[in-house]
Amino acid sequence: MSKKNKILFVSILSVFILVSLLGCASSGKNLSEFMTKDTELRVYEIFGMDCPGCHGGLENLINMIPGVVASKANWEKQQLQVVVTSKTNVTDQQIFDAVKEANFTTGKRLK
Repeated sequence: MSKKNKILFVSILSVFILVSLLGCASSGKNLSEFMTKDTELRVYEIFGMDCPGCHGGLENLINMIPGVVASKANWEKQQLQVVVTSKTNVTDQQIFDAVKEANFTTGKRLK
């Protein structure tokens, strides 16, 4: 392998590691801090998340839905937890549409 190819390989590997670590950073949030008497926790099956970096984009799309307080995706459990306000009409279909937009597949709602 030439020196130029080695540098390119190391650069690409470094970017991949950085993206993976940034994705993991968002998974550390504790949704219990968002739970109040005016919120509810929903849990969905999500398929297609293959690495720690996958869930960050999904969480961002879910959090853009009006009425969603917070979300947390777990690629190992293939689940998405969503805290929604009880006073809004966040539908499962809105969640499913955001999951599809993030290029993942929904399963059933578990809770």
